[in-house]
Order: sequence, then C-alpha cells, then structure tokens
Amino acid sequence: MSISTENRQPDAPRFGWLVRISPVLVAVILAALWLSEKPDTAVGFSLSAPTVVAPGTDAALRSWRLLEDGVAAPPTTVEVLDGEGTVLAQTTLSPSRTHGSEGDVALPNDISGVVSFKALATIDDDPIVVSYSVALDAGAASRARRPVRGTSPFQVYELGPLRVFDPERAPKELDPRIEEGACVPELPCWLSVWVGDTRTRVRLAALAGVRLQDDEQGPRSGFLRFPITVVGNEALVRVEALGPDDGVLAARDVRIPIVPGGISVQAEVRGKRVQLDWEEVEGRGPVLVDAYLGTRWTHALSVTPNDPWLPIEFEPGVWRLQVRNGLFSTNTAGVTHVVITSDDEENPLETAARALLADAARDGLDPLAVAIVEGRLSPEHSEEAMLALFGPHNFGVLSLAGVVSRFEVAPDLVRQVFARWLAALLILGIGVFVSLFLFRLDGRAEARAAKILDSVDDPEIEVREGTQSSRTTLRLERWLWLFVLLVFVLVAVIALSRGWF
Repeated sequence: MSISTENRQPDAPRFGWLVRISPVLVAVILAALWLSEKPDTAVGFSLSAPTVVAPGTDAALRSWRLLEDGVAAPPTTVEVLDGEGTVLAQTTLSPSRTHGSEGDVALPNDISGVVSFKALATIDDDPIVVSYSVALDAGAASRARRPVRGTSPFQVYELGPLRVFDPERAPKELDPRIEEGACVPELPCWLSVWVGDTRTRVRLAALAGVRLQDDEQGPRSGFLRFPITVVGNEALVRVEALGPDDGVLAARDVRIPIVPGGISVQAEVRGKRVQLDWEEVEGRGPVLVDAYLGTRWTHALSVTPNDPWLPIEFEPGVWRLQVRNGLFSTNTAGVTHVVITSDDEENPLETAARALLADAARDGLDPLAVAIVEGRLSPEHSEEAMLALFGPHNFGVLSLAGVVSRFEVAPDLVRQVFARWLAALLILGIGVFVSLFLFRLDGRAEARAAKILDSVDDPEIEVREGTQSSRTTLRLERWLWLFVLLVFVLVAVIALSRGWF
C-alpha cells in the first residue's frame, strides 16, 4: 500500500491574504516616503581670501551664503589665528553693494609660523564656521602667477612684424595697443598707436571684425588714439604710417584682444581716491572691485553707477583693479591700473614704468617703459603714455584667492529622518509578520505529515515523498521564513539610507 503526500496541502491559516499583498504594502510605503521628501536644499557659506599673505600687509576678504534663488550676506566676522589658536587680528565684513560681504584685515608685522583665517557667521540661529590655513611669505608677490584669461587663441593680443617700406622717413616706433587690455564686442574701445618722436600720419584698415569710427589721424608725434568697435569673435587691424604723399612708409598688423560679455573699465585718480568708469553690453550695474597692490589682493570693494568712487584711500604704489559684475565672473572682469604717488614731486608715469620693468625677467622688456625710464618721452604725452603703457597688462586676470565653504542641509531634516524611521519600522513589522506566518505554516505542514505517518499500521508501507530534489526543496522551504525576513530587513535599511530617494 502506498500513500502520497504530494498534493496534500495544510489548511491555510487566517490572514493569508495579508501575506499575499505584503509586497504591495511595502511598495506603497516606499512610494509614500519618496513622494513626501524633496531633495535636500543645500545652502553654502563661503569665505574667499588670499592663499599667500605677508606680514604687515592687508588681506582682502569676501564671504557669501549661496541660496537656491540668489546670494545672501549674513553678518560675518573674520579672525586671523596663529598656530596655537590665538587671535592676532579681527575684522567685521560689510555687506557688498552687489553680492555677499566684503572687507579686509590688517595683518600684524610680527606674525610667523602657521596662520589661518576663520570666518564666523550665524545662519538661522546656528553658528557657522569656516577656516583654512594660508601660506606666510614676506615675498608673497614673487610667488604670484602670471595673469591669464581663458579665451580663444584668436582673441588674444598679437602684434605682427613691422614692415618698413621707406627706412629714411618711416617712424622708429609703430606700436598699437588696446588701452583697456581687451575690447568687448559692441562696446567702444581705444586703440593707441605710439609713433615715437616722429610726426607721422597713421591710417587704420579693418581686416576682420572691426568697425572704425576714425580711420586716419595726424601728422603728430607721440600717441594717436583711435576709437574702434569690435563686431565679431575675431578682430584684425592693419596700422599704416603714411608719408606726405599718402605713401605707406611702414605697416604692421595687430590682432585685437577680445573678451566676449566682458566689462570695459577705465579709472581716474584724484589724490588718493579713485573713480571708476565702466561699460557693459546690457547696461551698467553695481560691480565688485578687487584691488591688488602689485600682485597682492589687499582690498575687496564694490561700487554702483550712482557712486563710482572707491570707498577707500589708496596707499602709494601701482594698483591693479579688477572689476566684475558677480562672484563667479572673474574671467569676464575688466582690468585697469592706477598709480598713487606719495608726493607731488614724484612722477606717476616713471613709477609705473619702473614697476613694469621690475617684471622684465618674466614678461620681457616693454619698449615704451624703457623710453619712459630713459627720459625719451615728452612730458606732454604723459597721460596718453600711461593709458598705452598698461594696455597689454590689462588683458589677463589675476587670482590669488582661495575659497572654502561649509554646506548644511535644509531645516526639515528632522521630519525627513522621522519619516524614514517610521517607514523602516512599518516595513520591518510586515516582514516579521510574514516570516512568522511562513514559520507557522511550515510547522503545521510537518505536524500534518507526522500524523498521517502515525496512522499507517503496516511498517512495510513506503510513503513516497518525491525525488531527491523534492526532499532538498522541502528542507530549503523550512528556512524560507528566515530568507524572507532578511529581505524585509534589507528593504528597511534602504528606506533609512539617505540619498537613495
């Protein structure tokens, strides 16, 4: 006699329907968790300051809070600390007229060792701190990198070879320069042509991308200034020195430097105060001004069209002013230079020329600067010479600033964490229920099988339990409840994991 148990199933316990819909319940919980959460809104608080400082100098500072819809300027205090955490200097930044806060801090003369900047602000009643160490070097200017600007190779200043057709009458110099350092498309700029001490007529011929307002000037010695407007992404001009009979005595081509979307800026000095005049394609607005004494970033300033005077008095020296319309628009900044003298007897033009020649090993000798230092330039051309002298140096932009940031999550973090824990507990609870159900179902099945075997009187009767693979399957089914529980635990852990949803 043979008894088969293959098709006999134990009576299903109550709540079997709940087990069958448990995957749907878990999916609903995860979907509700996903829909209830928005991506974390990150707000950043940043400090920008020089990476290299020198004792006894000023260091410029900028701070800002980056929001989803703009830039805020929380009240910020900046401390200068030594290696032991002692406060050496302190300053409070002022709100900028454009973005963030700005100011500078005076560094003591006797600082040494490790120095760090520490910015402290309060945001939503929470204290925020950012800090970083800076290099201390008395010769910090010598470590400065050469000013550069990210532009196309066809948008940089390039002076072609001088072609002389009449050596006896041609001027010794024919040196064209853009006074602003670069032209901004659709904004006027000035091309200055230095012809030395020879009275010469100069004519311009547009080769590509240039609109001329005045194509001929002279005869005159010194500097001839032409207003031009760039109308494309590449601009070429031919400069010709003319004789009395309109014959070309000498000529050279010049590639006009271009900064698309940039700012065109010039400056006027009155004593120790500086007034800016700038133009933008979309109209003038408030701008940030980074003031460098040589190559040291010493002042962070801002001005508006209604008040274009920089709010400080500058100490004597050659100052580089970089003007930008936003915190992240350094590459389109306009650049100009000014010279502040210590007394009326000092010659600003000679001071500027000597400062530029001090970098001769790096930048090469400037023939105009050499002529100024040697006294070969007439005093009547001093103002024009100053504009032309700094022209090539107004192209590149200088950045010695380092930026450190602190980011914090949105204030609804507590609610999000509570929702994740609630979802995880619900999923874990469902998993425990399903596992217990399967465990109980397996126990009832074993008890029923044992009861059937006990009811058989003939010990010779063989009860078929299927093939060897069926026996293995039955043994695995005994541990199915544990496997299911582990799956639900894994899903609960995923629900707790930030960044998955």
